[in-house]
Amino acid sequence: MQPTCLATEEKPEGHTCADPANYQSDHALLAYLLQDLRSLMRRCRKGEITIAPHEVLTWEVHGLQRRVVMCDPDALLEAPMVNVVGFFGDRRTDADVVCLDGVEIDLLAEFRNYPGIMSYSSVELVDHHWANLVVHAVPDDRQAWRGSSVHKHAVAHIAPKVYHSVRIHNGWIHGGVTGPGHVEIGTTKYWDYDVSPTWEAIRILTKPATAERPLEPTITGTPAAR
Repeated sequence: MQPTCLATEEKPEGHTCADPANYQSDHALLAYLLQDLRSLMRRCRKGEITIAPHEVLTWEVHGLQRRVVMCDPDALLEAPMVNVVGFFGDRRTDADVVCLDGVEIDLLAEFRNYPGIMSYSSVELVDHHWANLVVHAVPDDRQAWRGSSVHKHAVAHIAPKVYHSVRIHNGWIHGGVTGPGHVEIGTTKYWDYDVSPTWEAIRILTKPATAERPLEPTITGTPAAR
């Protein structure tokens, strides 16, 4: 089944996960995650710190956890442009947190088999929610990652049990992680697991959304395969 195609400012009835108003808060969180990554990489470039490939860095801010996994720090330092994936999930209150944590550990370990993935960042929000930012080299990396058996298991069997809904932004950062650029979003995909069958949708933006320009004027959605 093809996903529903949404216009830029379309707010589908009954699916709050696809409300265009989410772009503003999502961009703010992605910028927050990028700031963490950018600060670490600039310190690395200056020789203030040394980061090994796949090193996991964790810390807390106001009692909430932050984490960065540096899969390929050398590539992050040199890439003139990178692609990004932003993940936001509305977690169920009765979600099996232990199971979810176990799956995340497996996913992080799986990154070693996908050299295009440069980094993985996450920030804990209130009520045990998390936002994630993945930086990768080229768009084809996303398709390769979808072929991972660990990822397939998480999508098919874990996500519907632990989330009410999920939205995933695909975009890029001109100038790379160490440059002055911002996260720009080109497409967003949505999954609403509280309806049967699962509602899926995609929003394609003719002009990328940024923190300074969340959305452009309304356009007609264009069908696209998942």
